[in-house]
Amino acid sequence: MRKEDLLLAIPGPVPIAPSVYRAMIRPVIGHRTPQFRELNKQVHEMLKEVMCTKNDVFVLAGTGTLAMQASISNLVAPGDEVLNLVNGKFSSRFVEITETFGGKSIVYEVEDGKAIKSPDVEKALEENPNIKFVTMTLNETSTAILNPVWDIGKITRKQGKILIVDGVTAVGGDYVYADEWNIDVLVAGSQKCLGIPPGLSTIMVAPTAWEVINKRETIYDYYANLKKYKKSYEKGGDTPFTPAVTLVQGLHESLRLILEEGLENRVKRHRLMTKAVREGYKAMGLQLLAEEEYTSNTITAVKYPENIEDKEFRSKMEEKGILVAGGQEKVKGKIFRIASMNLCTQREVLTILATSEIILKELGYDLELGSGTIAAEKTLLKG
Repeated sequence: MRKEDLLLAIPGPVPIAPSVYRAMIRPVIGHRTPQFRELNKQVHEMLKEVMCTKNDVFVLAGTGTLAMQASISNLVAPGDEVLNLVNGKFSSRFVEITETFGGKSIVYEVEDGKAIKSPDVEKALEENPNIKFVTMTLNETSTAILNPVWDIGKITRKQGKILIVDGVTAVGGDYVYADEWNIDVLVAGSQKCLGIPPGLSTIMVAPTAWEVINKRETIYDYYANLKKYKKSYEKGGDTPFTPAVTLVQGLHESLRLILEEGLENRVKRHRLMTKAVREGYKAMGLQLLAEEEYTSNTITAVKYPENIEDKEFRSKMEEKGILVAGGQEKVKGKIFRIASMNLCTQREVLTILATSEIILKELGYDLELGSGTIAAEKTLLKG
């Protein structure tokens, strides 16, 4: 199996549409030209549509972590109290970023595989009345949990807290209603459901967040200073620094494909493919990590049965042409993860499940061949 023929079943980078590649290999254009400014404006407007927002949106030349950093560095002043809601590796990253920029991190953590619930947030805010900001991950990729931001946003807005949300593996793949859910800052990354290679991130900034940013005497960030991005864009679509032109060209094409498919249709496809994956592994007798009511719609985390080694399973899957993600930190070696992002269809789902059955059988796991694919087929037929 040639490495370039690998089916990427990991939560980013994801398989990329051919037309996106073609857009990226077009001749590079000058970033201070009317041509690029028009392209940049179109990208911003399409991103607003995908994020379901009327607020400012900016594109940063850096992966999702850069946008996460920007969300803290621009809003949180040294000494500000920040409630970091943690239920996996990526939500815990906000703790590190908060502390890096001098914020006082107050961590509320639940075990991996569980969701952050609104009563927990209410309790944490009652116990810490000086909290100004709340951070959380909408779709916690490391544990395949979809956290109920729609409920938590009601609480933070009512109490006057700024809600900062990592939507990296949800924007473009699942429902994300930034304005309706009272999200003050929303970040996303390019190599997930937005369907282009790594290298870009996006950040939505609501008026409530701008009120905080504009009151800051000093913002201890230069490259990700959002005031610079807003000032440049309002001049006519410029960026404060040299943008990743070829990636922006790819993002424009990918957003066009997303909107051409229709956001509602795209979300339903992602949800159906992920459900088929879940039902397939459950039919093989395997357990899922995420609690059922809050399971992700773009990724599935599967627990290994006894006597199946993580390294051996994923190595054999790769030999058969499929790259599968492992667990991270507390669940490292205990789970594997299958993404259903961007171009995922029933072809990919059935290929992954059938190959998993063969590998598990080879490794000594007792299952009936075809059980997973049949369950997935039934799910797909129901639609």
